[in-house]
Amino acid sequence: MKTKSSKQHTVSRAILFLLLSGMISLANATTITFDVSNIGGNTWEANYTVTNDTLGFDLEEFSVVFELGLYENIVASATPVDWDPLVFQPDSALPDDGLYDVLALSGGIASGGTLGGFQVQFDFLGAGAPGSQAFTVVDPFTFDNLEGGLTVATTVIPLPAAAWLFVGGLSILVGFGKKSRKCHQ
Repeated sequence: MKTKSSKQHTVSRAILFLLLSGMISLANATTITFDVSNIGGNTWEANYTVTNDTLGFDLEEFSVVFELGLYENIVASATPVDWDPLVFQPDSALPDDGLYDVLALSGGIASGGTLGGFQVQFDFLGAGAPGSQAFTVVDPFTFDNLEGGLTVATTVIPLPAAAWLFVGGLSILVGFGKKSRKCHQ
């Protein structure tokens, strides 16, 4: 049985954890989400949406990294008006990752604003679907990296796949339960 002191200690730890996790989530001011679709074979298209959550100024340039060995044949397929894309292919001779860099020709994404329509086609050499990628927000005048993070997938596992996973997991648990009861008899 927990004493009043240990209960207070547990509550204090929980509050500290919630505060720290809140600070960590605020540390990354820019969010880049994406959804991907397979457009044939190992060719995919990613559609990125950028949100300037808390920067105190317009976001005017960002880059998304395409890891060497996982991506090739990167093409900027669509970009919002007044944004200029530049693509660097992954290069095993250097060796270096690929890069999709986008520069605002006027304005940018205002603080608190969101802009979508950054589309990139590429060949994915990994298993399954492409996942999160590193990104950086760049100062277009000094080329300093202002911040970075990982893109976040907005694609949701289709319900039938999730249902099969649930049923499979439930079956395993039921099987272990039956085996456990037989052992205790």
